[in-house]
Amino acid sequence: MTHSLHREGKLDSLERDYALFIMPARGFNHVGSGPKVRRLMELLYLEGPSNMICSSLRRNLYSGVSSEKVLESIKDGDRVFCVFNSREKLKETLIRIKEADEGLSIVVSGLIDKVREITDEMGLNPHTINLSLGIHGRTDRIPPPDIRQFTTMCGHGMVSPGLVRDVIRRVKTGKLNSWEGSLVLAAPCSCGIYNPHRSEELLQELIPLYTVHRW
Repeated sequence: MTHSLHREGKLDSLERDYALFIMPARGFNHVGSGPKVRRLMELLYLEGPSNMICSSLRRNLYSGVSSEKVLESIKDGDRVFCVFNSREKLKETLIRIKEADEGLSIVVSGLIDKVREITDEMGLNPHTINLSLGIHGRTDRIPPPDIRQFTTMCGHGMVSPGLVRDVIRRVKTGKLNSWEGSLVLAAPCSCGIYNPHRSEELLQELIPLYTVHRW
């Protein structure tokens, strides 16, 4: 799933940002996949993902919907998208998924050397590896890097630069704290891989560098 490959930021920040997808293959193994997806999603909950969405409801962890309701909604062909904020959580989740052996495709996105370290430690040989080739075209029209490290956490581009700037202003002026601001930024993400824990850290780093005009 290439929409998760373009996350930007400093390496030490990206080392705490790993997306994981559960993907039944339509026309191959999606029939009867509902109980398998449900079982694997239960394993995801055990390690505490930073965010998660199942395609059955499109409601993330912070929408107020209960885990029971999400699990009950899963049917054949549904997919799960989530993000973890640590290497350890990702590895433990992959260990649980490997032991469950449900036969569904698992996609992991993160810094390639860190992901390969984990797969090597587990004795896994990835079937396919996709790499981001960066940004091409009218790069003069994209927002600066400090804003892109937020916007690129949503693979579908639903977190706008304007919203990021607004949240920075609101946190800077004390209208929101950094966690509340991160949840505002996570809300439009329809793919469930915006990482509010990483976003909170980024806001805490950036806020001292910004000034706000008071009218």
